[in-house]
Amino acid sequence: MEKDSFFDTNVIFNYGKYTRNTKLEIIKKCYNYILNKKGKFIVCYFLEKELKRIINKNKIIHKEIIEKVKNTDYKIGTSIESSFLKPKDIAYATKTYELRKCIPVEILANDFLEEETNLEIKIEVFFEKMVDERLIPIEQIDNSLVNKIHDIIPNHADCKILASALQFQDKRAIFLFVTADGHDLSPNGYEYLKEHFEINYPKEKYRFPEMLNLMFAN
Repeated sequence: MEKDSFFDTNVIFNYGKYTRNTKLEIIKKCYNYILNKKGKFIVCYFLEKELKRIINKNKIIHKEIIEKVKNTDYKIGTSIESSFLKPKDIAYATKTYELRKCIPVEILANDFLEEETNLEIKIEVFFEKMVDERLIPIEQIDNSLVNKIHDIIPNHADCKILASALQFQDKRAIFLFVTADGHDLSPNGYEYLKEHFEINYPKEKYRFPEMLNLMFAN
């Protein structure tokens, strides 16, 4: 019997970014994993909120790049709208600008709009057609558990999604926690987190889902 899949945000976002011209291997892996569905697909409510935030951030990055193409003196990440962008977001926007700065601004703006539309349509279809279960309302996330995870994993959004997975795992057969995070949720990092819980919270007997990290999968 195939194991069910509980998704991290990045897998769905990468799936949404896929087009026939995609060259990035991790985007292809995420797309193919969802396309070749096995078992049930599970998401938590916080993931939907986080995806909306990431989609909005993606649009702002595009606006910053367009502004830089229009005016080479403009410094990416200095607008009020982009004030919440992290250094890695600004670095990504700058790199993308360097790759696409020779494209006429009208064509580039149209390309970005097409990318955004494709992304939103794919994600909408994913939730409507592919998701079998939505669970753990945001107000029911165990904040104590989130804080315990946050002792090891710095990304607070990841902690909330993983906490939701652990809360749900307590009630059913082991499922897959599917991610494409090569940093905070690497296989070694996940094993370290599990060991940390076994040592520090043995009485709670937390049950962890089995990780499938597509960044490291063949």
